[in-house]
Amino acid sequence: MKIKAKDICDKLDLLFEIVGEEKFLEITKMYGGNNVYIPTYKSTIRNSRNREIVKRYNGVNANQLATEYGICVNHVKRIVSDYEL
Repeated sequence: MKIKAKDICDKLDLLFEIVGEEKFLEITKMYGGNNVYIPTYKSTIRNSRNREIVKRYNGVNANQLATEYGICVNHVKRIVSDYEL
């Protein structure tokens, strides 16, 4: 069976374009009829970003990391201290 983007409701046509027909049909089989929460991009990558910050932190580069990641220096320090626990 071949479905087309025009067969999909307007709210989901972009998802269809992104994942393609096969994956879209898989998603409908698994989650069809349910409300599905999709987290924001920012919250999805947060743990990975924090691990990178901890890995790259050398005790004196908090300002540099804060600038690179678009967060404040205190946040960098808080991330590092949370991972040290």
